[in-house]
Amino acid sequence: MNTVDFIEAVGWFGNIILSIGVLPQVVQTWRTHDVQSFNWLFLLMWALGVLFTFVYIAYNDMVVGKYQWPLWLNYLVNIIATFYLVWAKYYYGSLKKS
Repeated sequence: MNTVDFIEAVGWFGNIILSIGVLPQVVQTWRTHDVQSFNWLFLLMWALGVLFTFVYIAYNDMVVGKYQWPLWLNYLVNIIATFYLVWAKYYYGSLKKS
C-alpha cells in the first residue's frame, strides 16, 4: 500500500468513526424523547457548523474536480443527525411543556 492509499484509508476510517459517533445519541433520543440535557446554543452552533463546513468542502471539491468522499459521508451524516436532534429538541421539548 502506498502513502496516498494509506492516507485515503485513514481519512475513510476517521470519517466513518465520526459519522457513526453521532448515531448513539440519535437512537437514544428517538427511543426516549429525552432532550432536556441538550443545550440549544450547542445544537444550533453544531448544526450550522457542519452545514457551512459541508458547503465549503463541496464547493472546493467541485472547483478542484477531486471529491473527498470520506468528508462528504461524515458531513452528510452529521447534517442529517444534527438537524434531527435540533428538531427533536424543539418538538419533544414542546410536548413536555404542554
